[in-house]
Amino acid sequence: METFYANLPEGHVLKTLYREHEIILKTLDEITELNTKIQGLSTVEDAENDLDKLHHLAIKVTESEPHHQREEQALFPVMIERGMAGPPTVMTMEHEPIRKYKHDLKDITVNYNGLSLDEIRTKINSTCTGLCEMLSSHIQKENLMCYPMAFQGIPEEHVWQDMKKKCDLIGYCSFTP
Repeated sequence: METFYANLPEGHVLKTLYREHEIILKTLDEITELNTKIQGLSTVEDAENDLDKLHHLAIKVTESEPHHQREEQALFPVMIERGMAGPPTVMTMEHEPIRKYKHDLKDITVNYNGLSLDEIRTKINSTCTGLCEMLSSHIQKENLMCYPMAFQGIPEEHVWQDMKKKCDLIGYCSFTP
């Protein structure tokens, strides 16, 4: 599958989305590692440094919002217009709970005062696990099914150029390569 993306020209809408996915997946790995570490700590004070690190990762993953907007406003409408409605409809529906997980993680990493360590660990664990599982699965479906389907079903270069212009207007993630 990586060959498919490697063969796309630089700046192609799908190549950019794929590269962003690579960065998001690495961030999810870091979130998982920090969650595991936090689960093993014995005091809130011990967790504070890791909660701060987790907060910065939550901000980074929340900054992927332009990625979702480019899919929803540039790529998916063209796919739907071309009769490929199933995958983009499902992907769009998945964006909402993913957004909620991202914001919940960002919130819990700063709004934990007054909570016991067990409460913090429980909230962190359920949010990290939910986010990482759902977003990883979502990315896999887009990379393996949705994006190749779009590439095959939209052969005209000018349509991709129009999508690229829309993407440029929407903007990119802070971490877009």
